[in-house]
Amino acid sequence: MRQDIFIETGNVAKLRKSLSALSDTERGRPGIGVVQGEAGRGKTMAAREWHAVNGGIFLRVLEGWSQFGFLQALTFELTGERPNNTGRCRSRIMEALAETPQPIIVDEADRLLMLRIEDLRDIHDMTGCPVILIGEEGFHPKLHARKRVHSRVVDVVNFEPVKADDVMLFAMRAAALEISPEASHKLALLAKGSFRVVYGYILRLEDYARAQNTKAIDARAVEALRIGRT
Repeated sequence: MRQDIFIETGNVAKLRKSLSALSDTERGRPGIGVVQGEAGRGKTMAAREWHAVNGGIFLRVLEGWSQFGFLQALTFELTGERPNNTGRCRSRIMEALAETPQPIIVDEADRLLMLRIEDLRDIHDMTGCPVILIGEEGFHPKLHARKRVHSRVVDVVNFEPVKADDVMLFAMRAAALEISPEASHKLALLAKGSFRVVYGYILRLEDYARAQNTKAIDARAVEALRIGRT
């Protein structure tokens, strides 16, 4: 199965529209954006694809980051430097963004302590650069606890469960499989909306199709492989 396939789902289209609007400082709405949804729905992949095309800073949060660890990692992504104290990190971040304004995309932002979210709010306020926070389902309501953060959230993108049409399109492009509408609907339900789980299903169906010397997958094939039950 091809590893380089990226399909334009409804979720991807919503994220692209939101990030492009946030990043357009002349005509857009600079502020803080939130992307949320259950694990496996493709938030990170979609954000990385947008970042690869449009640029900016992409930072994946590590569990337990202190303020210094967080700011040093952000400084490194911006400048390639690792200052040895918090104050110097903050200064270099501000200098770099003043010189080259760009969006900051923070993946797994729900791992951050709220004080680190406040650090990002400060960076946004002082530079005007948009900040995009990516987290699990229910992340946005948690920001309500900090009015100064919540009041700056100008857009929220909710990643919905994967749909049957997405399954059909991905299977065709990634594995050249022709999955029937009924089978696609069944796979989407069995995956409970997770694109990550669907990916595993398509790998199994690809092996099955190769053994059967066919490209067509129907609901009987899904049943035969006991997908979703093993």
